[in-house]
Amino acid sequence: MTNAKVNVIKGNRLLTVSEDRLNAFLQQGYDQVDLKGEVVKRATGGKNVSVGEYNKLLGKLENAQGSEELEKLKEENKKLKAENTKLKKEVDASKKGE
Repeated sequence: MTNAKVNVIKGNRLLTVSEDRLNAFLQQGYDQVDLKGEVVKRATGGKNVSVGEYNKLLGKLENAQGSEELEKLKEENKKLKAENTKLKKEVDASKKGE
């Protein structure tokens, strides 16, 4: 059994609990925070998210996935343009050699 103490927060309630009980508090919806109040470990349960907030985050996720696809396509386009330029130069060089 350890005697180390950690801070947990839920809403505006800040508690100091033993490290042994940390997992129980995480399951109840408390986040572990450091002395500055920054989250060290997120809650593993006990939290509810409104439908509006869920839909908002879902939209952001879909946009982020779309931008990842866009970046992949831009990279592929860049490679294809470079290949096209190289092939055009080869064709021009072969025409001059004839």
